Amino acid sequence: MYMSSESFDIPNELPVMTLRGVVLFPKAMMPLRIFEERYRQMLDDVLNTTRMFGIVCERENVAENEVHLEHPYSVATAGLIRVSKKHDDGTSFVLLQGIKRVKVCDISQELPYRIIKTEEIDSIRDDSSRQIRREIEQALEQNKLLGGDVTDEMLEFLNPMEDDDTFVDLAAFTLCKHVLRKQSLLEVQELSKRANMLLTDLHRENDRLATIKQMTRQSEEEGSEFN
Repeated sequence: MYMSSESFDIPNELPVMTLRGVVLFPKAMMPLRIFEERYRQMLDDVLNTTRMFGIVCERENVAENEVHLEHPYSVATAGLIRVSKKHDDGTSFVLLQGIKRVKVCDISQELPYRIIKTEEIDSIRDDSSRQIRREIEQALEQNKLLGGDVTDEMLEFLNPMEDDDTFVDLAAFTLCKHVLRKQSLLEVQELSKRANMLLTDLHRENDRLATIKQMTRQSEEEGSEFN
């Protein structure tokens, strides 16, 4: 599920959750369990105003005495609350949809929850992105045939998308497993560069799967010779 036709004004000051190992992309859906007191208050506030807050990934390679500062990466994603359900214990289930990349310009508030000053980031497109998309589609199909993470359902969801930006972002969000790589993809403004990064990752994974498949076949053939 994604909403490509809607447009939203991102607040210049945006409440955020700073989460370790979590990267949200535009148009992607992210389920969240809201249980910390600071985020409960944040949720109450945004539900009564914009219904928007951001997800920013927390830097991990920081000095031990600075871990509590929750240093953010410089690019985050503003999201819109599509579903919010409060439980009897005070926690909430939230389904957040990424809306747009934003630059983390500054932190304007830390208590009771973090608010960042934002600047919207627009993708830069050129004529090469369409050709790269076709190559990505072929690589996705190959990954499925090789027994990778790509499924028929995933292809049925991704391939009809008319917007190349959405196609690349959702493919990256779904398939990229490494947090640092995911954050790197999020930070790239040029669509063709982002698409090439995704294509490189897919080719590398497909080569790995093909090698495993070949080694397995050789092992089976050698084993049959002794039977």
